Amino acid sequence: MTALEKALEKCIELGKILAETEEFKRMKQAEYTLLHDEEARKLVEHLQQLQQQCKSIEMSGQKLPEEKLNEIKDVEKNALANPVVRMSHEANTEFQKIMFQISAKIRQGIKENSPPEEEE
Repeated sequence: MTALEKALEKCIELGKILAETEEFKRMKQAEYTLLHDEEARKLVEHLQQLQQQCKSIEMSGQKLPEEKLNEIKDVEKNALANPVVRMSHEANTEFQKIMFQISAKIRQGIKENSPPEEEE
């Protein structure tokens, strides 16, 4: 088995462990609740559409107009005022923190096992 194959096998194992965490279970439950709450789903869809519009504007090299930035803030604030959206957002944020920690630990492992860099 190559080193890459071993790493990918460990990734599957890690995924199975993560699926057992309370944070993952809360995130999945919040997603389910969001998908089945029409009002909350529409709020999130509207926010995502607006974010996509802004991304398109930025990718075309244009600066986002101030009114567009304010509109995003207002739509986001309105969406997060909905308890289902807020619960989903918070659960997702908590799980993303775990994923960030895992990524940091992977980088730490790579750094600890990498040969020292040569100085020029």
